[in-house]
Amino acid sequence: MGDFGRFYWKSPSRGGIVGFHGGYAASAARSRFADCASVVVSFVTHRVRKLLTLYIFLLVIVSLLCGSSPAVPDPSSRAVLASVLMVSGWVLLAHIAGRLLARQVVRGSLSYGEAVDFLRMQMETFRWFALPITLLCHYGFSLAAWLRIQPLLDESMAMQAVGLLAPGMTLLVATWSAEYWFAAIIGIQEKSMKKYVGSMFQMMRSGPAWLILPTLLFLGLGDIAGKIQMLYFADSTLAEGETYETWIWGMIAAGVVLVAVALPYMVRWIAKTEPVGTEQQAELETWLRRCGISTHRYFGMQTARWNTGGRMLNAMVAGIVRPGRLLLLSDRLLDELPRGQRMMVVMHELAHVKRFHVPVRMAAILPAWFVSSWSSALLIDHQWLDASMGAAIGGALGLITTVVVLGTVSHLSELDADATACRLAVRACDASRDARRSKGHAKGESDAADEAASTGNHDLPMTRELAAELMADALVRVTADHPSSRKFSWLHPSLETRVGRLRRISRPLPDLRSDSHTLAI
Repeated sequence: MGDFGRFYWKSPSRGGIVGFHGGYAASAARSRFADCASVVVSFVTHRVRKLLTLYIFLLVIVSLLCGSSPAVPDPSSRAVLASVLMVSGWVLLAHIAGRLLARQVVRGSLSYGEAVDFLRMQMETFRWFALPITLLCHYGFSLAAWLRIQPLLDESMAMQAVGLLAPGMTLLVATWSAEYWFAAIIGIQEKSMKKYVGSMFQMMRSGPAWLILPTLLFLGLGDIAGKIQMLYFADSTLAEGETYETWIWGMIAAGVVLVAVALPYMVRWIAKTEPVGTEQQAELETWLRRCGISTHRYFGMQTARWNTGGRMLNAMVAGIVRPGRLLLLSDRLLDELPRGQRMMVVMHELAHVKRFHVPVRMAAILPAWFVSSWSSALLIDHQWLDASMGAAIGGALGLITTVVVLGTVSHLSELDADATACRLAVRACDASRDARRSKGHAKGESDAADEAASTGNHDLPMTRELAAELMADALVRVTADHPSSRKFSWLHPSLETRVGRLRRISRPLPDLRSDSHTLAI
């Protein structure tokens, strides 16, 4: 990175999965925020794991990693022209492929089912090619180097991140656009520009926006920290003191906390939320209280109905701290799932909270951070590569480690949440907890009984074995409309694995040490 003067690091910045290095005129505070952005990425990835595919994660992270591209002596606007031509060509090819298939369906030379299969295969190919095209734009055409020297971008990591994300996001949106016009040409989608823009916006907010917006918010805080550093720590003697280091790490901690607190409110803005019905709201609050989750209006967990237009059957908890923590339940989940299965889905989400899976996921990023820092330091200190390429290679190794470690931890946490949900379901159906809680608040048991009756809860005896059966049934129902979600994925075990684990709880093996069983051979 070089010597940028008394406000900046004297040595190359190392480490960090999201790397704004290799030529960025970044202050120490901004560099630290860029390095710690991986923590925010891991936190957000855990909270939106059901909406985030491995492809979207890689596209966002690879785009941001291009910030470590080598510096170019004199980058010109030809980098922008070459990138625009490359991206435009692929956008045009994607739309041509979609229109050709649609025309074949209209002429009757290809059935709708066959055309959809071909379109899905072609668009997946275009999406995955967005990764090498993004690298070509930023490394081959030096688009990232050009972005770093622009007057409005050179002092802002957040603005540079927008530029880094532009090629990949454009290619992703192009595949959605091709699919929309395919449906419009064959007559199953209205040909309306308003509908088209709304559909593209909905696709963006239901996927990449969940990861991009919190990351940009955190990098924006890094920009603010950099400005404060330049204003109040301009003296080199102050910049080398312990107070300065404490201030930087304090700002980073404040940024992480701010993102964690702001995420539920950001979710309300990204997702189209509505109040839950009165009866279901009372039922949900009863389950939460019995499981030890506060439902206080300001300091407890809130619930909201997620209006997806009947497209999604999903649930999630947003927020790592109590103020503003939000339980989000999709419209189909509330309308279609039976009460028992709906309860188990809620218990699964509460299990993630009770078992502290978010902090565990955030800690899981540390090995990747270590690999990235150690490998880049090794390459740079031994002068095998220059600072820019060393940081880029270190970031790539850190990315690979992130995918492996986060995937492993996510699989284990999902299986643990399934098992914990079965135990929480027993507590959620224990009406005596209402009476005990009422006594603790100087209320009579009759008041608690009246309260339970007013909620419409007719609790049946629940056992861990019955809860496991309900959990397995809920998993089968939730994934019924999306066969791909039943397969092994980056962040989730396969449906077969999860149901198999639950069957061990609901139908335990006989005790071979006793004589009370019969083995059928």
